[in-house]
Amino acid sequence: MSWASLSVTTALLLVSLHPVRAGAQFLKCEVTNEPSRVLLSVDDAVNFLQALAMLEGASDSASVLQEVYLDRASPGLSEYLRARELAADDFVAAIRNEEQKYRSLRDLPERLASEEAATRAALAGLKREIPNIEFVPVYFFVGMPDAGLHAEPSEYGLLVSIAETTSDFSVVRLVVVHETVHVQQALAVGIEEYMQVFGPKMSLLALAIREGTAEFLTFLSTGEYAKKRAYEYVLANEAVLWQRFEHDMLERLPGDWMFATPSDPDQPVDLGYIMGARITEAFYDRADDKAQAVREILAITDYEAFLKQSGYAEQFSQP
Repeated sequence: MSWASLSVTTALLLVSLHPVRAGAQFLKCEVTNEPSRVLLSVDDAVNFLQALAMLEGASDSASVLQEVYLDRASPGLSEYLRARELAADDFVAAIRNEEQKYRSLRDLPERLASEEAATRAALAGLKREIPNIEFVPVYFFVGMPDAGLHAEPSEYGLLVSIAETTSDFSVVRLVVVHETVHVQQALAVGIEEYMQVFGPKMSLLALAIREGTAEFLTFLSTGEYAKKRAYEYVLANEAVLWQRFEHDMLERLPGDWMFATPSDPDQPVDLGYIMGARITEAFYDRADDKAQAVREILAITDYEAFLKQSGYAEQFSQP
């Protein structure tokens, strides 16, 4: 069972944020610089499974879900519910339609707990790359079944929605690192500038570099890419893909490259993430001062200039 990729809508960082002065502190949660102190909350998952167990024989499923799950929601789950305007009846319908998926989550809290040490180690790896990093709380909860694993940053912390289990749970730590990088990008340039990539500065190139930066720094921190299949596909077909990407990169919408199922069934989802990561990697490899390179990567605002500075396209030039 594969984890679904983020959609354009859900990929938007901090969709609930109110506009604030660029560079201002916009987070509404406690932050820490210590991986060992990052809140990795599974309380919502525990509450959901308690509610699910109580549904059999219950005459009012909505009331059970409301009282046992939604009324006890963490700040992360509360933000997820608010942004999507979800209520107990929505969960009743989802469970009715996808009961097998939800029942497969019976050991979710235990599986998340088994990944805690690896997740903290991955965050420690990210701190080695970004010494002044600001970690935010991470909330794991059960959400809608439209994506097996959906993650996004918010002003309250990282929201990680899980709606079906998988045999490879190690991807969770990679997703947490990836989304933590997005928070650092927003802190580096200010939320107004960060959101420009979804407004006036939106293009395939901008989105690919934004997401590619998070993928590359995840790789630097853990030695792995969250988009493993896309990474392998790009490496095997990079020259041809670059020709396509170069042709498409200034288009405003990402097309088949990101956030959607490609029209070609042999093409993995989210190749744009890895094209952006390869551009970021080329910039990093060129830099003599790697620490300074990471700071510059987090603060990218001119995506065409960054591509040129990276020298990535030069390897495909005809001699």
